[in-house]
Amino acid sequence: MLKQRILTALVIAPIAIACVFFLDVPGFSLFVGTIIVVSAWEWANLADFSGLKRYGYAGFIALLLGMAWFMPPVWVLGLALMWWLIALVFVVQFPGLSTIWGAQPTRLLIGALVLVPGFVSLVQLKLKADSNFLILLLFFLIWGADIAAYFSGRAFGKHKLAPRVSPGKSWAGFWGGMVTAVVIAAMMALWIGKPDLTTSRGAIFLGACLAVAVVSVLGDLTISMFKRHRGIKDSSNLLPGHGGFLDRLDSLLAAGPVFALFILMFDWQ
Repeated sequence: MLKQRILTALVIAPIAIACVFFLDVPGFSLFVGTIIVVSAWEWANLADFSGLKRYGYAGFIALLLGMAWFMPPVWVLGLALMWWLIALVFVVQFPGLSTIWGAQPTRLLIGALVLVPGFVSLVQLKLKADSNFLILLLFFLIWGADIAAYFSGRAFGKHKLAPRVSPGKSWAGFWGGMVTAVVIAAMMALWIGKPDLTTSRGAIFLGACLAVAVVSVLGDLTISMFKRHRGIKDSSNLLPGHGGFLDRLDSLLAAGPVFALFILMFDWQ
């Protein structure tokens, strides 16, 4: 299984990075939108939809993506931030409060709150002058924190982070991932030459990157919570060794809106 996961990752990661560098804004938006719509088809599975209903929900999310082009991005991203704060409560209390979010219509609504802002965040980052750097930084923060959490958790993980949601995650893994994320943020800032890490603006930048890494863990745990409630291990089997696109995007869908909101609202440079 590990070999299969590595091989799939070696295919996915270069494609994602190539799209960041070589696609223009419309092409990148179409690429991201297509993946989000496929993820919506997978989310419908988490909401107990099957057959044509899953395709119908994917079409509904595609419609919302189109509508999102005409909405102020800060509104969409701010709504996502509110959702992830609520999600934190749901994850901490799991399996309690499942009567609130477990109803099928509610899960379908939550899917829109997860998927649409994820799309908006990446498109907004692509529109920035430093788009390649910003999107790569976001990817590296998530990937770096995840990889470091895996190895530090295996080496030192005794105390579980959220055993009722994801028994494999530990506090040691969490802290290992956070330290790694800050190191990555500092190295990327030094590479591009901004912001100046010795200033208050640099400190805010590092704090924001740390917050992004924290929220990425919350995204992973939240999707795991929905899968555990549904009684399934993966959202689909489209990606060998990884499950579905949603299983790979869970951290990005949470971290992306937080990162994009920071970039839009603060002068990160």
